[in-house]
Amino acid sequence: MSDAYERLAETVREVEELRWASGLDRASVFRLKDLSFHTSLPESDIGRLLDGEPVEAPASGPGELARRIAFLRETRLTVDAHTGGPRPYTTAEIAAGSGMTPQWHGKLLNRSTPNIWHGAGLAKFFDVPMEYFTHTPPEAVKRVLDGKVVPGLTAFLKNPSHAVRNRHAMQIQLRLGDQELPPHLEAALMAFVDAITHENAVTPKT
Repeated sequence: MSDAYERLAETVREVEELRWASGLDRASVFRLKDLSFHTSLPESDIGRLLDGEPVEAPASGPGELARRIAFLRETRLTVDAHTGGPRPYTTAEIAAGSGMTPQWHGKLLNRSTPNIWHGAGLAKFFDVPMEYFTHTPPEAVKRVLDGKVVPGLTAFLKNPSHAVRNRHAMQIQLRLGDQELPPHLEAALMAFVDAITHENAVTPKT
């Protein structure tokens, strides 16, 4: 097994130790949907990687790059000005935001070889690290665990008594990940939280 798999296994063990200390369930910590969102890997492959099993390495080259760009277009959405609902970015919007012409963006999706400037522009536009376009599967999963899961659990455990009282809130946060909710769902969630807070508020003694 390669060094990348061994390094991932070490990180998974670290996350498991933090998970046990926090009392959170495994599904809330190793959120496959969120890990897929940040890596472009299928959830089934991520599950095998977390269990220490190897997965088929993607073919290198323009074809794999085109797949990863297409995944970003499918999962990073913007708000439609007319309907208020989510929609994919247009080719023109991506090109303008990443510093390339629409023709060049079309070439990338058609498996043309990009240069470093194209990768940097796309990474900035979609708010992903440059490594998103180059990492192997175990490297990609380790990157997300190191950058998001471990810091989140560590911060959660800084105050153990606070962590226990708010365990379910942490589970909700981990399950949502970086998803941007539509305005109506965000308002509904906040109204629900406000109702819970009000219901459990302690009236101060006079």
